Amino acid sequence: MKLEFDLSLYLVTDSTMVPAGKTLAETVDQAIQGGVTIVQLREKSADTGDFIATARTVQSITRKASVPLLINDRIDVALAIDADGVHIGQDDMPLSEARQLLGPHKIIGVSVQTCEEAEIAVRGGADYLGIGTCYSTNTKAVKVGPQGPAGIRAVWEHALKVSEPPCKVRAVTIGGVNQYNVAHVLNYACAVNGTCLDGVAIVSAIMAAPDPRLAAQGLQQQISTARQTSGLRPKYDIDHVSQRVAAVFAQSKTGSITPLVQHITNSVVINDCANACLALGGSPIMAADVEEQADLAQVVNALVINIGTLATEQVAGMREAMRHANLHQTPIILDPVAVGATTHRMQVIDEMIRDFGICVIKGNAGEIAALAGSAEMKMRGVDAVGTGFADPVAVVKQVALCHRCVVVMTGVVDYVSDGTNTFALKKHQ
Repeated sequence: MKLEFDLSLYLVTDSTMVPAGKTLAETVDQAIQGGVTIVQLREKSADTGDFIATARTVQSITRKASVPLLINDRIDVALAIDADGVHIGQDDMPLSEARQLLGPHKIIGVSVQTCEEAEIAVRGGADYLGIGTCYSTNTKAVKVGPQGPAGIRAVWEHALKVSEPPCKVRAVTIGGVNQYNVAHVLNYACAVNGTCLDGVAIVSAIMAAPDPRLAAQGLQQQISTARQTSGLRPKYDIDHVSQRVAAVFAQSKTGSITPLVQHITNSVVINDCANACLALGGSPIMAADVEEQADLAQVVNALVINIGTLATEQVAGMREAMRHANLHQTPIILDPVAVGATTHRMQVIDEMIRDFGICVIKGNAGEIAALAGSAEMKMRGVDAVGTGFADPVAVVKQVALCHRCVVVMTGVVDYVSDGTNTFALKKHQ
C-alpha cells in the first residue's frame, strides 16, 4: 500500500547552501521539527556511494519522524535504501520506466513547466506534480523562465482539467518561494474552481536559514493562513455587506477602533489622504523610505499604495513595504494611477501584482481596462477616455477573479467585486 503523504511544506535539500557549522542532516532534522512534511534529497554532484551514504543518514531522521523521503532523479539510490519514492524531471528516466522499477506503492513526483508536460505526467500516473518555476532561482537550471503565480495557475488548472476521478492530481510549486510570498503564491495560484495547490517546495528559504526550525515554522504559519483565505469567496447578499460596512463605520465614529494606515502615495494628494483617513477614524502615517518598512509593518493595520507621482526610489519603498505587509498579513490597497498610460507604469503594476498579495485594487475605468487587457477604455494621462464598457460587471469580476482580490472601479456608478459578489453603487445627486 502506498504511503500517505502531506505536500504542504516540501523541503528540497541542497547541501551547498547549509551554513558553516551545520550539517545537512542537522538542517533536515531541525526543518522537520519546524513542520516540514516531506523531504526530497537532491545531491546533483555526489558520487553514487556518497549519495547512498547521505541518503541513509537522512532516512534515519525522516523515518523517526514518519516523514516521507524521496530521492531526486536517482532511481538506483532510491532502490538501494528503499526510499519512499523519487522525484524525476523532464530529462530523467521516463515515468513509466520509473514506475516499473519502483513498483506501485512508491511515490513518484514529476517536474513540469508547461500544460503539455503536466498532461503527460497526469495521464502517466504521477502521484504529484512539481510545477515551476514560480520566481527566479539559482538553485536549479531551468529551460522555461519564471512564470509567476499566474503561470503556475494556468498549468495547475490544465492538470486538474485532464485529471480523471478518483485519481485526483496533486501538486506543489517551486522556485523562489519564501516566507514573504508563500501565502500570496498559494492564493493567487488557486484554480478558478477553488482547488488550491497542495503545498510549496522550498529550498534556500530553509536550507540556507541560520535556524531551519524557525524558518520552517514561519513558512507553516503562512501556509496555514493561506489555507484559511484561499479559494472561492462565499456568496453574500447586499444586506449582509451593508450591515458589515455600517458596523465598521459605527466603530470608527465611537473611536473604539483607530487603525494605523500607512500611505505611500503621490505628492499631489498626500495631505488629502491624511485628512480623509483621520475623518474616517483612522490614524495615517506617510512613510516611504525602504529602511523603515520592516519596523512599520509590525504595527500598521493597512497599507495604501498609490503610484500617481511615480519615482524609482519610491517604487523601492513601495515594494519593501508590500513585502513586509505580506509577511504580517496586512491588507494592501493598490491605486494603479494612470496604469496603461505608459509602458513603465504597466510594468511596475504587473510586477507588484505578480510578487505581492493585493487585497483591493481601486481604479477608474481606464485603469481597470488596462488590467483587464480591454480596449474598450483607454488612459489619457490620469483620465479614462472612451464610451464605457458594454458589460462593466463582467470586467470587474474578471479582474477580481484573475488577481484574487477585491476590485473597485470608480465612475458615475462605482462597481465593487470580489469575483463572486459584485455590487453597483450609484452616487446620490
